[in-house]
Amino acid sequence: MIHQTAIISSNAKIGHNVTIGAFCIIHDNVELADNCVVGSYSELGLITPLANVNQLIIGEGSIIRSHSVIYNGSIIGEGFSTGHHVTVRENSLIGKNVQLGSRGDIQGDCCIGDYTKMHADVHVGKFSNIGSYVWLFPEVLLTNDPTPPSENLQGVTIGDFAVLAAKVLVLPGVKIQKDAVIAAASVVKTDVPEGKLFSGNPGKVVCNASILRCADNPKIKAYPWRKRFHRGYSEDDIQQWLSESK
Repeated sequence: MIHQTAIISSNAKIGHNVTIGAFCIIHDNVELADNCVVGSYSELGLITPLANVNQLIIGEGSIIRSHSVIYNGSIIGEGFSTGHHVTVRENSLIGKNVQLGSRGDIQGDCCIGDYTKMHADVHVGKFSNIGSYVWLFPEVLLTNDPTPPSENLQGVTIGDFAVLAAKVLVLPGVKIQKDAVIAAASVVKTDVPEGKLFSGNPGKVVCNASILRCADNPKIKAYPWRKRFHRGYSEDDIQQWLSESK
């Protein structure tokens, strides 16, 4: 299950039924739990002096696709899944069943909750704090420097179940609350209240997101999305969502 060209440190811990592809590098103090798959040309546990701890932990059943680089100093939960050519830098705490699309970039010192899904080319700036069940669509950009270049970094905060459509730009220090929906190509300079639709450049609150309807069936409310979209989520979560008050 381990390709003969892979280079694996004797100080790494490799679980059962792990597959490691061609020309991978697994550094010291990497822990790969059972049933993980690491695609070819990937590098795990890359050493950096910025890491708070000299260790990388990746949970059971994770899939790291080819040409991905994950630095040491992070803890990643079970069921992690990446596209190709992704980067996860040091000191990141990532929950279970998180998906990171191809060319995704997590810049370190970030916290990401469970079941958050990021499409291709998403950039997560340093010190970002992203909740659980969040959707970040292609080319979402979370910035962190209000006067670049500087040392005054201010991470973005995103609440549970929020949706950021394609090409959304979020400026440093902005807080997007639970169930908020950010329309495509919006520039978010101010905080977004819970459950609101935010749109434009410069963006503004338009209305309650709950009044929006599905394009293919106007009888169905589009948001909160968890009332209508359940693919890939646990049965316990689905039943809880369906039992919530209307």
